Amino acid sequence: MENLEIMMTLFAIVIVGYVAGKMGYMGGDFDRRLSNIVIDITCPSLILSSTMGGTLPHRDMILPLLLISLLTYLLLAGVAFFLPRYLTHRPDERGIVGFALMFGNVGFIGYPVVASIFGHQAVFYAAVLNVVNTFAVFTVGTMLITKRNSRPNPNRPTPSPSLRGRGADSFAAESSKDKSIYSPPSQGGAGGGSVGGGSVGGGSVGGGSASGFSLGSLLLSTPMLAAYLSILIVALGIDNVPSIISQPLTMIGNITVPAALLIIGSSMSHLSARTMLGNRTVYLTTLFRLCLLPLAIYFLSRLVGFSPLVVSINTVVIAMPVATYGTILCLKHGHDTTLITEVTFITTLLSVLTIPLAALLFASGC
Repeated sequence: MENLEIMMTLFAIVIVGYVAGKMGYMGGDFDRRLSNIVIDITCPSLILSSTMGGTLPHRDMILPLLLISLLTYLLLAGVAFFLPRYLTHRPDERGIVGFALMFGNVGFIGYPVVASIFGHQAVFYAAVLNVVNTFAVFTVGTMLITKRNSRPNPNRPTPSPSLRGRGADSFAAESSKDKSIYSPPSQGGAGGGSVGGGSVGGGSVGGGSASGFSLGSLLLSTPMLAAYLSILIVALGIDNVPSIISQPLTMIGNITVPAALLIIGSSMSHLSARTMLGNRTVYLTTLFRLCLLPLAIYFLSRLVGFSPLVVSINTVVIAMPVATYGTILCLKHGHDTTLITEVTFITTLLSVLTIPLAALLFASGC
C-alpha cells in the first residue's frame, strides 16, 4: 500500500504539471530554464545530500554495490545500443529507445521505493548504486540522446554559421527573437517550444555545440562533479558533514523530484490523447524496461555470486520506470520529446502495478 501511495503522489505532481502547461503557466522558455536548473543545480545537490545522512553503510557493502552497478550498466549499455533496432523501425528513434531501456528513475522514485522495501538505511545503498547510474546518464545517456540519427525538434532553429563560434548563449539570445518557436506544435511535438534556445552554459551538461556534446564538459559537469565528491565522501567515511552544508544541499536537492515531474507533466500537455496511449514501440520498450531486463539482471547477478541483499536492491533500482532525465536532456539538446515523454508516461503508469510486485518478490528474497 505504501508503494502505491508513493506512485500516486508522484502521478499527482505530473498532473499538476500537465494542468500548468495547459493553462500557460509552464512551457516554452520556462521549461527549458527549469530543466537547466534541475540538471545543473538541484540534481547535484540531491546526489551530495544522499551521502550526508549521518549514517554510512557497512564498508564491506560499498565495493560489491559499486561492482554490481558497474557490471549492470555495462550490460545495459550493450542492450541500449543493440536492441532498439528491433523495437523500432525508425532510426531516428533508436537513441531515445536506448536511453529508455538503460535508465530508470533511480533518484526520483527509486529512493523512496527502496526505503519502503528494505528500510531507511538502504537509501544509502541505493545512493552508492546511483553513482554509476549518474555517471552513465550524463555520458552514455547523453551520447544516446544526441546521436546523429536522433530526431531534432522541428521547431528548433538551426544556428547560422556566424553563431557557431559564439557558443550556445549567443544562439539562445538570437533564437528568442523568433517568438514562433515557443508556440505549441500542431501535432505531437511535445514540449516543442521548450527547446528553442538550445543548451546553455559552457559548464553545463552538453554545453557547447547545440547539435552535439563535448565529452570534456560532460565529465566536468556539475552532476558529475557531485558524483565524484560523493564517491570521495563514502570512500573516506565522512559522516559528520556540518549541518550548515548538508541542510541547504538537502533542501535544494528536494526540489529535484517535483521540478522534474512538473516538467514531464508540462511536456505531456502538448501531446494528443492518442499519442499518450502509446504505440508498439512504446509498449515493447515498457515490457523490457519494467519486466524482462530487471529479471535478467537479477538472475545473472545471482549467478555471479553477489549477496541476495545487494542483488535485490540493485534489481529494484533497475526496475524503475524511465528516468525523467530523458525528457530533460531532450529539452536541453533540442530534440523532439514526443517519444521519450510517451514511454516515460506509460512506464510510470504501469509501474504502479509492477513495483509492488517487485517489492513482494525481492523483499522475500533477502
